[in-house]
Amino acid sequence: MKQEKIQAYLLRVNKLSGVVYKGYLAEVDNTLEAEQRYVNYDEPHGLLTVLSITDEIDVIANDEGKLKNYPINRFVVDDMGGVYDMLVGNLMCVRHNSEGEFTSIREEDIPVIEKHLVAIMPDNLTEYKEAE
Repeated sequence: MKQEKIQAYLLRVNKLSGVVYKGYLAEVDNTLEAEQRYVNYDEPHGLLTVLSITDEIDVIANDEGKLKNYPINRFVVDDMGGVYDMLVGNLMCVRHNSEGEFTSIREEDIPVIEKHLVAIMPDNLTEYKEAE
C-alpha cells in the first residue's frame, strides 16, 4: 500500500542566486504533484526524471532542468569517484519498494547519498531554513 507521506532527503539550490544548500530530511506528500512542485520551484506539472544511485535509492529531478537553465546542484559520482552527470535544480532523494513505489529515506542512507551526489564546493554549503 502506497504511503501518503514519506521522509525525503531534499537537496535545494536557489533558483536566482545559485546558492547550494546542505541536504536535510523532510516529510513530503508522496504524490506526483508534490514531487513536480518541489523540483519545478513550486510550479505545477513538468517532466520528472528518476535516477537510481543504488538498488534502493532514487533521485527525483526536473527532466528539463538543464534546458530551463536551472542552477547546478550536484554532480553524480560513481563508486570510484568518477563524475558521470551533473544535476540541476532542486533534488528529492527517496527509496523505492519492490512495486516501484517511493518510500521513506533512512538515516543510514544519507552518507550514501552524500557520497554519490557531490556539490561543486562542499565546504561552502549553506543551511536551508524554510520561511516561517
